[in-house]
Amino acid sequence: MWTEGSLLKLLRQSDLPRERFEEILQDRAARRSHVVRRLLAAHPRTPRREALSLVSTLFWRDLAHVSADVRVHPEIRRAADRDLLRRLSEMALAERIDLARSAGRGVLAALRLDPDPRVVAAVLDNRFTIEPDVVQAAARPEADPDALAVIAAHPRWTLRPGVRGALLRNPALSTGAGLALLTSTSSRDLRELLENPAISRLLAACAERVLAERGAGGLASGFSPGKK
Repeated sequence: MWTEGSLLKLLRQSDLPRERFEEILQDRAARRSHVVRRLLAAHPRTPRREALSLVSTLFWRDLAHVSADVRVHPEIRRAADRDLLRRLSEMALAERIDLARSAGRGVLAALRLDPDPRVVAAVLDNRFTIEPDVVQAAARPEADPDALAVIAAHPRWTLRPGVRGALLRNPALSTGAGLALLTSTSSRDLRELLENPAISRLLAACAERVLAERGAGGLASGFSPGKK
C-alpha cells in the first residue's frame, strides 16, 4: 500500500511506467488525497473523461494549480477555470487575493473586475497578466478610484504608455493619482488628455504646464475643461 508521499513522488516522474500509472489511477484509496487527485487530473496519461471528472472534485487551490499549469491539456484547464468562476462569488477576500496571484488567464478577466483593490493589486502581479488586461481595467469608468490608484502606483504597469493613457482618460481616476502620472506621459497623450472635457481643471492646468516646460505647447488659451 502506498503512502501519499510515495504516490506524489511517482506521479511527478516523467518516466513513470504506464502499468504503474494505471495502477494508481484505479486505486480509490489513493484518490482520497486531494493532491493525488490534482496530479491525476493534470497528468497527460489520464483519459480525458476521467480527468474532467477528477477536476470537479478538486479544492479551489488545486483548481488554481491546474489553471496555471501550461503543461496541462487546454480542455482540462478550461474545466478548472469554469469551476473557479462558479465558486468565485462564495470565496472570501483572502482567498480571492491568493487566487488572483496564482490562477491562469481563464479567471483573470473576472478577477480584474473585483470590487476590492487588493484583489486588483494581486492580478497586477500575476505572471499571466498582459498589458491589454491592465488597460481594460484602467479604462473602466465604473472602476473603484482606489483600484485605479493601485494600477497608477504599480512600478511595472505604469511604465506602459497604454496603461498611463487609459488611466489619465478615466474620469474616475483621482486627481492626486493623475498628477503623479503626468510627467511620465508623452506629449501626444497629454494633448489628447486636454481634449477630454471631463478632466479636472487642476489636472488640465498641470498637463498644460508639463507641455509648456517641454516646449510642446498646449491647446489654445480658450480651452475650458469641465469641473470635477
